[in-house]
Amino acid sequence: MDNLLWDLKGQIFGQPVYKILGGNRKQVRVYGSCLGFSQEPEKMQAKARELKAEGYTHQKWFLNKTSPQDGPAVMAENVEKVRLLREALGDEADLMIDVLFNWDLPYAAAWAKRVEKYNLRWFEEPVPTANLDAFIELSRETSVPIATGEHFYGRWDVQKFLKEDAIRVVQADPEWCGGVSELVKICAIASVHGAHVIPHGHSIHAAMHVVASQSPDVCPLVEYLIGKMDGNYYHFEKNAPRPINGKLTLPDRSGFGIELDSSKINKREIITWRDL
Repeated sequence: MDNLLWDLKGQIFGQPVYKILGGNRKQVRVYGSCLGFSQEPEKMQAKARELKAEGYTHQKWFLNKTSPQDGPAVMAENVEKVRLLREALGDEADLMIDVLFNWDLPYAAAWAKRVEKYNLRWFEEPVPTANLDAFIELSRETSVPIATGEHFYGRWDVQKFLKEDAIRVVQADPEWCGGVSELVKICAIASVHGAHVIPHGHSIHAAMHVVASQSPDVCPLVEYLIGKMDGNYYHFEKNAPRPINGKLTLPDRSGFGIELDSSKINKREIITWRDL
């Protein structure tokens, strides 16, 4: 509801939301989120090279199909995947890893120690967000920055983690944390603690406007889910947000700049989630 009201406010005043929030950034840099892509080592490496050539110099890859119960051989494979990705991207590109809460503290700490030399931008959601103590301990045991926030439902959750130095990257989602209004407050809290706010982009409109309204020192990136957004997710929109050379250009249209394509709506056609 909060996001809807911000979109409505922008339309009433004839201004994009990011400008109403005080922003003046015409573009924001994305990180390419590779959710849904193959987790086979050679395929990951080849895809990483391909995406880098397309301008994705910040990439997040997933290792969520393994668990501590898989044993040391799979642990070694998870380390090797990071090595192959770093080899594909080179030292100048940012590499992030997300495991979607699938690991426990001992496994996450052991893996993080072994990949420190590959200079990860962050290690995302190693354990469930409810386990604050595990995040605190992991942050103390590794130099790899720890990230979480998808399941933060307000600035009070964020404050607890930042106060304990449990994370360095806050990933609050504007659709879940309380909307644009709450996310802006979260940005203020993060800036006090010297942490970054890099929102998830499940529906990228609200996230990109908030990021564009903040200093790049606070919000340097926004997530772009490549497999989701490059498919049919925005099928019914005109001028849907698409990154060029790793950057999204903010719309000049009022509100979030969403414009539906009535001709596609009137077709009443059946479409798939993604045309593979």
